[in-house]
Amino acid sequence: MSFANAEFSQPFLGSHAIAEGAVTKTDLRSPLFTRLFRNVYVASTVPVTHVLRCRAAALLAPSRAVLTGCSAAAIRGVELVGTHDPVEFVLPESVLFDMQDGVHVRRTSRGRIDSEPWQEVRLASSPRFVLDILTNTKLHRSLPRVVGYLDALLRAGEVDAPVLKDYLKNRRDNGIVRAKRALQLADPRSESIPESELRVWLTVAGLVPDPQVQVFDEQGMFAGRLDLAFSEQKLAVEYDGDWHRDGDQPRRDEARRAAIRALGWDFVIVTKAELYEKPKAVVASVRAALSRESAA
Repeated sequence: MSFANAEFSQPFLGSHAIAEGAVTKTDLRSPLFTRLFRNVYVASTVPVTHVLRCRAAALLAPSRAVLTGCSAAAIRGVELVGTHDPVEFVLPESVLFDMQDGVHVRRTSRGRIDSEPWQEVRLASSPRFVLDILTNTKLHRSLPRVVGYLDALLRAGEVDAPVLKDYLKNRRDNGIVRAKRALQLADPRSESIPESELRVWLTVAGLVPDPQVQVFDEQGMFAGRLDLAFSEQKLAVEYDGDWHRDGDQPRRDEARRAAIRALGWDFVIVTKAELYEKPKAVVASVRAALSRESAA
């Protein structure tokens, strides 16, 4: 990269820019630049995104490093993680990498890493980066969370379930049992990652709801759609994230639910705090509600 007349709109190595006389060390420490990683900067006017941080990390990685996992998904247009979540790479065991904060490196001795050239490194194929999402336990992502990621990727058409099943079939990677279980639990009908997580928590506890169930009144008029439903017991389970408290959304939610309650349905509403802090309590609440509805 030449720094002559550069606007610094793309990540660059500070040491190279200094060597070419484009900036000084003082410049790099000033509000003019944002430090993305050690020795990697960008103009402070550029919004920092996960994709931008992937491009920055690629400047530091060895050429055989493969961008994978949720980072590869972001490059392919499916945003699963936040701006400052770790940039994920997978490398052959023999390749050295000077570790940095904000970069997660996974090593493998299991043959070729399916990938294609990208930037200064390589980009994992869709089945490969999904494999890494599903099998990587070092990032402390729960089974419900990775199923949510997989639902989003299936919904976006980034990966195909039969293709992924075939890709996983004969592999012996660490975590492959979890990956196959995640695929069994996946359902692209879920419209958000938290909704997927809620469905999986219930399903692994033996409570299997149907997603995105449409409800009609006795005249066949559409009354509303439910996140998750146990139709036989007429019990709906819905996730209310923070956005459900914004603007006119609470009134619309209550109007829809009132119309469906009038048709004999009951609701269990799950908040963000309940889902992420007390998922077992959520399962217990749904189980109790199902028991009440069955006894009624």
